[in-house]
Formats: sequence, structure tokens, C-alpha cells
Amino acid sequence: MTTATMTKTLMVELRFEEDVDLTRATASIRLPNGRLLVGEGQARRNPVDRPRASIGEEMAGARALSGLAHRLLEAAADEVESNVHGGDPSI
Repeated sequence: MTTATMTKTLMVELRFEEDVDLTRATASIRLPNGRLLVGEGQARRNPVDRPRASIGEEMAGARALSGLAHRLLEAAADEVESNVHGGDPSI
């Protein structure tokens, strides 16, 4: 028996704002139902370290993606709860 598979692609956007000592990252994804999920992260350079933008971007980006992963998991849990209880939160 052959089972048909479906492929879906969702794009994650990762944006950075940087100054000499601080990098902020925002990760976002728009779900098929139109809901926008956002995760944020930041990294601060230790004053004794040499400036390397790539390190701050990697740290802040990883933290933003981790936050986004948590939001996505919460969104899935909300949908499961709604599906199980038919949208009635009192059950």
C-alpha cells in the first residue's frame, strides 16, 4: 500500500539589529492560517572581547529561533486543545 505524502514550506525570517556591544535578533514565521509568530533574542559583547559581529548574530539568532520554536509549540498545543474540545474552553 502506497501512502501519498504532502510537502509544505514555511519561511522563517531572521532579522538583526546591531551596535558595537549589542545584537538583537527577531525570528518570525507566518502560519498558513495567517497567524504571525515571533521570537526574540539578544547577545551582549563582553567589553574585554574583540568585536566580532558574527558571534553576536549567531548567539542572538539562536535565542530568537529558540523563542520562535516555543511559540510554534504553543500554537500547536492551542490547536490540539481546540480540536479535542471542539473549541469549548470550559471542557
